[in-house]
Amino acid sequence: MKVSVEKLPTSEAVLEVDVTWDELEKASEKAYRKLVQKVDIQGFRRGKAPRSILERKLGKEYIYQEGLDDLISEAYRNTLKEHDLTPISQPKLDAPTFEMGQSYHFSLTVPILMPVELGDYHSLHFEREEVGVTSEEVDKELEKLYNRLAIWNVVERPATYGDRITVDLTLTSADQVISNLKDNTFELTQERSALFTGMDEQVVGMQSGGSKSFSTTIPTDYSNEKLAGKQADYELVLHKVEEKQFPELDDAFASKVSDGQFSTMEDLSKFISDNILEQKKRQVRDNLREKILSAVIEQSTFTIHPTLINEQAERTLHQLEHMLEAQHISLDQYFMMTRKSRSEYLAEIQPQAEKEIQRQLVLEAIAHKEDIKVTTEEIEGLFSLYAQAGQSLPRTEEQIRTLASGYRREKTLIRLTELTTDPESDVVDISAEAALTSSQAEENAAAAARAASETALVDTHNDDEASATATPLPGDRNTETVE
Repeated sequence: MKVSVEKLPTSEAVLEVDVTWDELEKASEKAYRKLVQKVDIQGFRRGKAPRSILERKLGKEYIYQEGLDDLISEAYRNTLKEHDLTPISQPKLDAPTFEMGQSYHFSLTVPILMPVELGDYHSLHFEREEVGVTSEEVDKELEKLYNRLAIWNVVERPATYGDRITVDLTLTSADQVISNLKDNTFELTQERSALFTGMDEQVVGMQSGGSKSFSTTIPTDYSNEKLAGKQADYELVLHKVEEKQFPELDDAFASKVSDGQFSTMEDLSKFISDNILEQKKRQVRDNLREKILSAVIEQSTFTIHPTLINEQAERTLHQLEHMLEAQHISLDQYFMMTRKSRSEYLAEIQPQAEKEIQRQLVLEAIAHKEDIKVTTEEIEGLFSLYAQAGQSLPRTEEQIRTLASGYRREKTLIRLTELTTDPESDVVDISAEAALTSSQAEENAAAAARAASETALVDTHNDDEASATATPLPGDRNTETVE
């Protein structure tokens, strides 16, 4: 067969294929030998019927068409491998009806993954931000722990701000019951917003056993437009008033709040300071990486087929669906609440999807250019880290590929940061870092396990041979045909 390939600026490749009649004859003979093993013909054992008999049963043209379909599949697979083409969706086949004894021509148009043209990222330079921890930040974290160990004690005095109250409350607006609460608790505050705005100041001064009727105005920016700005009428019975009592900030507090890990306030404060510093370093590192990657993307040239962006948008929607399921909300309910349709949501996230594809393409290109690889020992290390964290992952091929892909990207980001900044004084534990970032959607072991079926699109289409084999071809009767 004679095959020519033209790459179009639309991120597609056109395969023009010429087949001689002699090649088609040979292909039909192979098709006959294949079909005769599958078709039962009376009077002959399976596989033994002469071709003339099989042609009478199936039709001569049918056998030739089977042979032609096999030729089309063979030409498609071989051309992908020979020209290093990575298909990203089904090819479109333009195949006219063949004529007996005549040579044949067909064409295939296939969307392909186009490599990104990187700019001179070695010329980029960024400064690392220095971080520190103040005593005020440590005190703020101590205050959170301090509040966590506070206890509520019942008091027999008028309620005031900061107290916790237990009430029965009926709230109506225009004779419509909005809330009907029994034994509900509130912490009295001067900063309440939304539906119960104005309630706290009416309760301050009341004592347990008391009741009160009063009215407030629902804020005009309240999410329910039918209630926003309307009068709200309360019937409230106060059952209990409690005040918060705090522990002493001493060594006993340090031991209790740390479950015995620290015996002094000094040790606890140092641990908190170190933890804040590590969080800040991680945030600064993440921000720096995003800044560097954005700059590399900005200086790169992309040719991205719309299919890639659409599939990434669909994947983002699928991740949203997982998040909503955890909150017992369906996609339909979400679209109803946001007043959007599925198509409107997908259209809205197109820019985000395109940016994610650009990110993946750039990281893949840099990993290739810098010869960044992942070893078997590194993958084993990742599995061990997850297991130590109590999040054992299944050792499937998909999971291994997912971890390897994420870890390679992590190594690529680290390498890119090294190339564009001055050396970092701290030594980065790359394996521990990558263990937390290697999966897609999400950022934990459960997400990593799911990611096996949600692998990033660039990774999915990056194995040329696997893509060529897995793509439905004319012989599978699934290829779109252009009349």
